[in-house]
Amino acid sequence: MKKLLLLTASLIFSAGAWADCSNPKGSLETQKCLNLEVGQLKHELHDVLTVASESTNAQKELNAAQAKWIAYKESQCGDFVVADSQGSPATIVVDLACQADLYKERINFLKSYFNQ
Repeated sequence: MKKLLLLTASLIFSAGAWADCSNPKGSLETQKCLNLEVGQLKHELHDVLTVASESTNAQKELNAAQAKWIAYKESQCGDFVVADSQGSPATIVVDLACQADLYKERINFLKSYFNQ
């Protein structure tokens, strides 16, 4: 039973590997690729924030700013995109693309600000 659960979990987490992200065909493949990209960007942002936190005496303010940024990202990409797309099948793709764009902007801002 444990082996079956482990196999199922590994298949779920490697779903992005089934997509050709250099040339995705269709919305499902695009969705898988964007989901993979957002996951990688989350990790990169975490690493950038760790370095930023270690190089400032304003950790409390940095954490507060990050919490506000997360709320902004969720509001901008989730609430706004879902309402604007009126539940179309492309909603998930547009939401993930929005998240990827905002993660890249945040990473670039923090890297620039903290000279990384």
